[in-house]
Order: sequence, then C-alpha cells, then structure tokens
Amino acid sequence: MKIATTACSVRTSMSLNRAAWLCNVFYKAVLLLICLLSSAINSAIAADKPIRQWQDTDIDGVPDLKDACAKTVANQRVDASGCSHEQQALRLTPSLAVMPNYCFNTSNGKLFPSSCSEMSSIAVRFEFAKAQVLMSQQQVFEGLSRWLNATNVPLVLIGHTDSIGEARFNQHLSVERAQQVKQVLVQQFGFAADRFQVKGMGSTYPVASNQTAYGREKNRRVEFLVNVQ
Repeated sequence: MKIATTACSVRTSMSLNRAAWLCNVFYKAVLLLICLLSSAINSAIAADKPIRQWQDTDIDGVPDLKDACAKTVANQRVDASGCSHEQQALRLTPSLAVMPNYCFNTSNGKLFPSSCSEMSSIAVRFEFAKAQVLMSQQQVFEGLSRWLNATNVPLVLIGHTDSIGEARFNQHLSVERAQQVKQVLVQQFGFAADRFQVKGMGSTYPVASNQTAYGREKNRRVEFLVNVQ
C-alpha cells in the first residue's frame, strides 16, 4: 500500500513538473511572438518615414517638405529651396504678381468679397503632431500676402488637427499652429500683429475622412476667416 502511494505521488509530481514546463514554454513563445510583431511594426514605420521625408514629387532633387516651389517643370535647374531662377524672381518681386482671387468666409456667415460665390480651399498644411511651418507652404503665404496687401481686411487664423491623439492635446496643437502662421505673416511679411486673431478648433471640424492618411493630412491645417468688425 505504501509503495502504491509513493508511486502515485511520483506520478503526480511528474505531471505537475510537466505542466509547469509546458506553461513556461508557452509563456516564452508568446513573448517571442510579441517581440517579433513589435520589431516588424517598428521596421515598417522606420522604412516608411525616410520615404516620406525624401519624397520628391516634381523630381527636382529637393524633397517636398523643403520645396518652396512644388510644381517645377521637369529638368529645370533649381536652387536649394526648389525654385528656378524665374520662380525666385517672381517670389522676390511680389508686386508684379497677379493677386489671387481668394474667396473667404466671414465672421457674420457671408463670403468676402461679396462678388464671389465659392469659398477658396487655400490653407496652410502641417506634418503629423507638429506646428512647425514647412518650406513647402511658402507659396501659400506669398499668395495670401498679396491678397492681404490688396484687401486690407483683418483675418481670423483657425487651426485644426486630425483625430489622432487626445482632445486636449489636439486643441492645444491647433492653437499653436494658428500662432505659428501668425508669426510668419508678422515677422516674414511685415503685417501688423493686431490684424490677426488666433483660434484653435482641435479635431472637431474635419474636411476629409480621418480614416485614411490622405484625409488626416488634409485635416492638419490652418484656414482663414475674414473678421467683420
């Protein structure tokens, strides 16, 4: 009887050891799988980032994020900012350029000027989670500068974000983007600071779907509203 009891205890001990061993193997396999998935995701992100940073749509040798003249004709010689000699001359003599026919909403729900019928889609675009103004947005500022010089109206600069991130962070980011646009208009183009008001809307007013990268890129913007006083 004692021998049978001992044999039973040995089998029980062996079963427990085997179960513990199997649990340990399973645990290590799960950890390995998590590590492999994490590594694959990080590799995909790292591979995508340099591609986007060095994307050159007009094939002029200057990445889009640093290109102040994004639609240069193919095989045309450009400077470090991505502009040809003719484009640079136009940038340096804005008074000779044609004033854009912009049409903006006003703070009282109308359009300005009153002769226009469709709001312009002009906006300053931003990278994900950043408020820094890109060189690629220089032409937007130059066109807006000519329009402001000709119209002499005050503007509300309205910042927006995509839907990624917490609401509090996006609200702060949208205000910071509008402030950065104001800073460029004041410091680089010489407009009076009191001509601009700054407002942030967070992610509450998207113009495109936040379900796609293209839509989120469209939503990261600062728009303009004519302030009727």
